Amino acid sequence: MHRAGVLFAALSIPLMAAPPPCSSGARTFLPCELRFDLRVNDGSPYTNDLLRVEFRSPSHKTYMMHSFSDGGPLRVRFSPTEPGQWTYHVLSEIARYNDKEDTFTVADSGLPGMISVANLRHWWTTNKQPHLWIGVTAPLLALGPSEWSAWLDSRKHDGFTHIRCVLLSNSAPLKPLEAGGNPNAAYFAALDDRILAAAERGFTMDLLLADNAFTNFSDPDNLIRYLCARYAGLNVTWQGIEDFEDIPNSRALLRNLNTLLQKYDGFDHPRTTDARNSGFPLVNDGWMNYLIEASSNPQLGAVEHQFTQQPEIHMVQATEPDAFRRELWDATTNGEYPTVSYKSLQNEANVRAVQAWTRILSGTRYWEFEPYFDVDGARAVGLNQVEYLAYAAKPGIIEITLPKHKYNPVWVNPATGEEQELKDYKGEVFSRPTPDNSRDWVLQVPRDGEKEKLRKYVYFETEEAPVQEPESDTAHVPFEISNPNGDAISAGKPVEYSTKITRANRASRQMQYVWWGEVVASGQGLRLLGLGSHGTFSIPPEFLKVPGAALHVRLLAINALGKASELNRVYQLQP
Repeated sequence: MHRAGVLFAALSIPLMAAPPPCSSGARTFLPCELRFDLRVNDGSPYTNDLLRVEFRSPSHKTYMMHSFSDGGPLRVRFSPTEPGQWTYHVLSEIARYNDKEDTFTVADSGLPGMISVANLRHWWTTNKQPHLWIGVTAPLLALGPSEWSAWLDSRKHDGFTHIRCVLLSNSAPLKPLEAGGNPNAAYFAALDDRILAAAERGFTMDLLLADNAFTNFSDPDNLIRYLCARYAGLNVTWQGIEDFEDIPNSRALLRNLNTLLQKYDGFDHPRTTDARNSGFPLVNDGWMNYLIEASSNPQLGAVEHQFTQQPEIHMVQATEPDAFRRELWDATTNGEYPTVSYKSLQNEANVRAVQAWTRILSGTRYWEFEPYFDVDGARAVGLNQVEYLAYAAKPGIIEITLPKHKYNPVWVNPATGEEQELKDYKGEVFSRPTPDNSRDWVLQVPRDGEKEKLRKYVYFETEEAPVQEPESDTAHVPFEISNPNGDAISAGKPVEYSTKITRANRASRQMQYVWWGEVVASGQGLRLLGLGSHGTFSIPPEFLKVPGAALHVRLLAINALGKASELNRVYQLQP
């Protein structure tokens, strides 16, 4: 996330008109509104759920949306999901509106629709077409209206499909909530201008409920109902709270917030949380649809991919061009989708790298890609017997073992997208040096004829998505925990950690490790301790609040062939 505090820009010029009435001008996957006059004695529209509307589509699918107000009429915001005649039915505490029913007609906008999880670790839209997630964070209220419009148009040109932003922040002069706890109408009107402008351009909005500067969750039911009434009618995903690991008792808070999202979000949009490291510790709480991880070390994403069954979004931290490309492509070859920072796009070299990435991935069956491990000198993903995509961060020889077919390999410069075609190849071991020794390279190895056949007949079903059962039997795990040794560790000083290979072979020649720790009695869940085969970690402060606690260390690993293993040890924490 863009961590710096932001200042409000001039807010007097609207970026776009308010959503049209649903009764005139409604289009698929774009917001329209129903409005209902509100009288003084009708009650508070924030502290009372005064009115909700059930929308029924021509194909008889229903969506329940709640109302909100900015001090004027009650508004119900909704994006129709198909063209034709819709019916809506009002349920209200206000007697004059209760049981009202009417119809309206929706035109086709041509937009593909809202995103949801498909093929286990990928995405599609309402029209059942693959969706290429490439996101960028945005400080919504730091840019003036004309700057914001121009910035959105540039991102559309670059190929971005997602804009990521924060809804609730106290880091700006205008605060989200007034002194009495009600929403600040001026604050949310400014948010609406920016968010609706992005929605009109077809972006998916990735919405963090709050950043680290916002701590007022004293009235979560009304607050989440208000946010859902205002934004759940758009094409959005929910991304929890910024750096959840740094928020006291965030696990229980997120569980509660997401229970409320499920209650008030009529579209049941995908849910996760932002993380300083990873949302992996919260997977078993059951409310997540996808994961976010933010480590510049690719081991975290690589290992997590083999231990989870959800899409994963990698938050690219680098801004220097060489490091930016490497992190972008490491995430891709881990099987993750990227979101980049606002700051990174201040460098035109990174903009060009994203443009190249988008062109390359758009020409592949990315929605069926999984990490491919039969490769040396690079990291790779692919769809077995169809196409492979390898990234060499360092120049040298790339060697890929392939099923024996005819392939049509191409070198691509990831900084520019410039291609160098190679002669068609038929064999089992493809081995070539990179075109030069000056830079990183991408190698595409497709079977063009096979891709063309699949394009005509098969979507999301070419090959069943792989799911591993990690090896946990110590007799078969090819490594052991050599440090910490013994049964106790000191909580007050850095702890050395390391592994030892116990079964050296081709598979164990290259291991990737993720070290997690948990004090069960703390209720905080797992915390990341370390990455790699060795290093040091400090006991997380939240674990030290439990006197005489035991630290459960969970070591997750994959070998050079992608096989997953897990070891568990328990240590007594000593002062």
